[in-house]
Amino acid sequence: MKTSKVIATLFLLLTASLLIWAAGAVAAQRAPEQPAKANRLPDADGKAIRAIHKDQETAWNKHDMAAYTKAFRDDAEGINIVGMYWRGKAAILKHLVNYHKTIFKDLEEKLEEVEVHQIADGHAIAVSIWKVGAFKAPNGVVVPASRRRGTLVLAKGADGWKVVHFHNTTIDEAAVKGADAPPKK
Repeated sequence: MKTSKVIATLFLLLTASLLIWAAGAVAAQRAPEQPAKANRLPDADGKAIRAIHKDQETAWNKHDMAAYTKAFRDDAEGINIVGMYWRGKAAILKHLVNYHKTIFKDLEEKLEEVEVHQIADGHAIAVSIWKVGAFKAPNGVVVPASRRRGTLVLAKGADGWKVVHFHNTTIDEAAVKGADAPPKK
């Protein structure tokens, strides 16, 4: 009998230990992350960023690249549609001036839409769509008219909103349309 009481007591102690351990394990689980507070951009800031885009549209179509890059910080970086990468406003400006003297000298772009959202205090992302005319590339190939999606990363300083990074790409309209279609079986 003593042996069965010892076994029963050990079993109870083991069971109690497992229950205490399990309760601790459950309590130690991380609480699910709460959704981030909406980073709402003040209306005035959204208007200022959209104004940068409108100013860029005007400057591009006048082929005034100094005006186009007016809202760029000196340390801005950029990636164009073919993957060329520039560091610094001076390098970006040099590239744009050279292309606007040659292949882009008659190229016009029309801003279709801009979506802006804040990513942190004083920092925002703007995603835009531009309608771009046809042009002849340096290799002589005619690049057809298209739409481009651009992204600007902006920071707000004492002198207002400035572009710190840009990237743009050609929208593949067939791929976008196909992505919206139901999958084939």
